[in-house]
Amino acid sequence: MVEVQIYLQTLMSIIIAGVVGYLVLRFYRDVASKEPKQRAVYTGLSIITIVVGLWAMHQLGKKSLEETVEVNGGIFTPLLIYALTIAVLMFLLTRLNLVLAEREQLKELAYKDGLTGLLNKNGMDHFWDRCKVNEQLAVLFMDLNRFKSINDSLGHHVGDLLLQEVGGRLSQFSSKRKRHIFRIGGDEFVIVAKGCNQKEAEQLAVQILEKTTRHYQLGEHNLFVSASIGISISHDKVDHFRLLHEADTAMYTAKQLGTGRYSVYKN
Repeated sequence: MVEVQIYLQTLMSIIIAGVVGYLVLRFYRDVASKEPKQRAVYTGLSIITIVVGLWAMHQLGKKSLEETVEVNGGIFTPLLIYALTIAVLMFLLTRLNLVLAEREQLKELAYKDGLTGLLNKNGMDHFWDRCKVNEQLAVLFMDLNRFKSINDSLGHHVGDLLLQEVGGRLSQFSSKRKRHIFRIGGDEFVIVAKGCNQKEAEQLAVQILEKTTRHYQLGEHNLFVSASIGISISHDKVDHFRLLHEADTAMYTAKQLGTGRYSVYKN
C-alpha cells in the first residue's frame, strides 16, 4: 500500500511540474506585445504558479520520504524520489530564466536602434504608451544639417559612421528615469525629458548642441557637422502627437536661424 502511495505521489509531482511549466510558458507567450498592465498580471500569475508548484512538490517529496522511512527504514528510494523532485524544480526555474532572458533580448531588438544603440521608433511608441497623462515633459526634436548631402556625396557608410558618433554623444544625456533618447529615422533624433520646464529644456538643448555640433573624423574624412533642435513643452494633458509636431516645426525654425541653433515652439 505504501509503495502505491509513493508511486502516486511521484506521479503527482511530475504532473504538477508539467502543469507549472506549461502555465508559465503560456503566460509568457507573446507577452512583449501586450499592454504593461497585462504583462504585470501575467508576471504575477507566473510567480504565484511557480511558488504554489514548488510548495506542492516539496510537500509530496517530504511526505514520500517520511512514509518510506517509517515503514521499512529504507532511505534510498525516497531520497531518489526527492532528488527527482528537486531536479524537476531546477529544470523549471532554469527554463523560466531562459524565457525571461529571451524576452529581454527580443525586447532589446524590438526597441533598440541597431546602428546607434539608442531607442528606436518602437521604443518611443512604447514610452508614450506608459507615459502619465499629466506628466510635465519637454520634447527636443534634433536634426543634423547637411546629412543628405554627406550621404549622397561620400556614401552611406560615412553617414552611418556619423550617426554612430552622434548617437554616442547623445547617449551621454540619457537617464533611465528622467531622459529618453530616440532615433526615429535617418538623422532625426528625439529627446524627451521628464519634469523639465522651458528654461531647463533650453539649457539641455545648448548642452546637446555643444556636444554634437563639431568636427568629426569619419575614416579619411574630417567633416564639420551642425545640428538644429526644436523644443516643445507639454501643457496639462500630454498629447504626444502635438508635442512631436510642435517640436518638429520649431526645429525647422531653428534651421533658418543658422548653424547649431535651437528654437522653442510659440503658439
